[in-house]
Amino acid sequence: MTNISSDLINQTRALFDQSQGVLIVLGKNPSYDAVACGLALYLAASARGKKATIVSPNPMTVEFSHLIGVDKISNSLGNVGNGNNLVISFPYQEGSIEKVSYNIENDTFNLVIEPREGYPNITPEMMKYSYSGSETDLVLSIGAQNLSDFDNIYQNNPTLFTGKPLVNIDINSQNQRFGKINLIDPDVSSISELLVNLFSALGITLDSDIASNLFAGIVSGSNNFNSNTTASTFENAAICLKNGAKKIEQTDTYSPASIPTFRETPKTQVPPQSAQITPSSFTRQPVGVKNQPQRINKPFQPAVQKHPSTDAPPDWLKPKIYKGSTLL
Repeated sequence: MTNISSDLINQTRALFDQSQGVLIVLGKNPSYDAVACGLALYLAASARGKKATIVSPNPMTVEFSHLIGVDKISNSLGNVGNGNNLVISFPYQEGSIEKVSYNIENDTFNLVIEPREGYPNITPEMMKYSYSGSETDLVLSIGAQNLSDFDNIYQNNPTLFTGKPLVNIDINSQNQRFGKINLIDPDVSSISELLVNLFSALGITLDSDIASNLFAGIVSGSNNFNSNTTASTFENAAICLKNGAKKIEQTDTYSPASIPTFRETPKTQVPPQSAQITPSSFTRQPVGVKNQPQRINKPFQPAVQKHPSTDAPPDWLKPKIYKGSTLL
């Protein structure tokens, strides 16, 4: 269960059901949990037949390579999710434009902007290009505390964030609640755990891929069920497993301080040839006794066994007759 009010969840469900284009935006330097959560939302929106787009200010690294759908994450909007109408912009002074026209020559479209006499010419350096007529009608923010966390994505598309309904999903208590709807719950272990609860309330079914991403996010966000973990954490993880979640391998990253170091065992120094010890020069000295004469032990010689046929008594091989005390 989540502490978010049912009224906010119902508003989110209405926006999600009515939307045709959904933009999912991750905050800068997103955590593994945030990326897993964003991809789960992307897969869920796509499964509903919506045109889904997911972006991050930072490129994805090998750490996230095993998450399902990670190749769909872009680092800029461009014209994706931001409309197909090309907009050409330049600084304008009142009355400086005489006429705007166009012509087509040799399959080339020419836009002609004629400045009024007495005003400066418009140079190519003044031109800026963007897109309008956005197909996005709902923005979902994942793991960002404020709008500036979207970095260049927000800077290049400010009207997209202010002109469209924005649902802010996070678990950080310091979140500035910049969305039209703010789904913030700092009492859960991970954003992915929060999303499992939200999916149930939003009527979104978990398939194997969505469940796998959410399960990986819960494991990472809870530090393998060691941080801020409650009974609900295990219940939500179990929901993912029941819906076909598969364990996703996380690529380990090591800091230089965490890499073990090994010292080479020093090689045994061999004494010079003149000082080498040989068996003939080695003698044992009794403990506590000084100035004892050295005694060189003789080489060990095994005892020679005598053969019975040569060293036995003369009558040894003669047959013996033994008499008993009873006559037969």
